[in-house]
Amino acid sequence: MTEAKTESSDVSADVIVKTVTESGREESSPPADAVKIAPAVAVPTPLTLTTNDAIKSSLYVDVFNILKDENSCSRFFGGAARAVHVLNQLTLQFRKKPLRSDLVGFQMSGHYINVSNLQTGASYRLFDKTIANSRGPIYNRNPQDAEAKRAVGRFQIHTREAKALMLLHELGHLLPGKDGNWLLPNDGGDGFLSMRNSRTVEQHCVDQIRALKN
Repeated sequence: MTEAKTESSDVSADVIVKTVTESGREESSPPADAVKIAPAVAVPTPLTLTTNDAIKSSLYVDVFNILKDENSCSRFFGGAARAVHVLNQLTLQFRKKPLRSDLVGFQMSGHYINVSNLQTGASYRLFDKTIANSRGPIYNRNPQDAEAKRAVGRFQIHTREAKALMLLHELGHLLPGKDGNWLLPNDGGDGFLSMRNSRTVEQHCVDQIRALKN
């Protein structure tokens, strides 16, 4: 797979704050100054992905289009500029690899770093590894009957809408909320909590996700 590259100007403004503990520790929380909402600034331009991964590119475009305007979904993530900046960094980072479970879309693991962007005001974290499961619902075009009946939120698991919700779910693990906690708590290995996190994102983003069909 060809590596994704970009020449977006906002990337160079990132400042690593510190390295923190492994992702599995629930007591970890954003740095105290990470919860400030960025002032109104220009939304970063979309990435130009130099990749032969058409699924990754189309998924990125869908979620970029959801977040680029001020709406209930982008506001949940702290505003359009902040949300798009972190989406861009997440998209550049994730790699297509097989995981054991066919039902997992993404997996983030390892230590993470706290990052602040001087242009958008975004503060967020990035994990050592972010994997898009090549055997999972993001890439699998021919699911088994039982698997095809599963859902992410209200959307069937292999639909365009479900894939967008899965990527938005991952974004929620990277950004802090106004209460000083991550927008979505760590849910690795906890299927119930993962479903609850997806429903949380869906509550704020359902109208924009549904509009993908239009």
